Amino acid sequence: MRLYISVLLLFLILLGCSNNTGLFDFAQLVEELEGAKVNYSIIENNEKDPFFSVPPKAINVSGEYILIYEYPTKEDMEKDASAIHPDGNIGNASISYISDPHYFKKGNIIVQYTGKNKVILQNLEKIFGKQFAGR
Repeated sequence: MRLYISVLLLFLILLGCSNNTGLFDFAQLVEELEGAKVNYSIIENNEKDPFFSVPPKAINVSGEYILIYEYPTKEDMEKDASAIHPDGNIGNASISYISDPHYFKKGNIIVQYTGKNKVILQNLEKIFGKQFAGR
C-alpha cells in the first residue's frame, strides 16, 4: 500500500510539471516518469470523446485511472471546461458515472478522476487546486 501511495504521489507531482511555455506537456510527463522509473502504463485513445474536442489519454498507476485531456491552447481547454456543469454533467447530457466525478484544470489540460480515493483527491487538489466541477 505504501508503494502504491508513493508511486501515485510521484505521478501527481510530475503531472503538475510544466514546460517553458507554462502549459502542461504530456510528452514531458512521460519522459520524467521514465527517468524516475515509475511503473505506469499509458492508454492512448484516438477515438473522439463525445463531450470533449480532444481524445483522452489515461495513466494507469496500480489500477487507478486518471483521464487527461490535453489541448493545443489554454483557450481551447477553457472552451471545453465551460461546458462542464458544477455537478459534473456536460452540456445537455445527464451522465451516469460509476462513482463520483471530479474535474480539475491547469494550463492546457482538464483532468477527470472518477472515484472516491481520498489520497488521489488530496494530491490532485494540491497540484490543481479545488476541483472546478464534480461531486
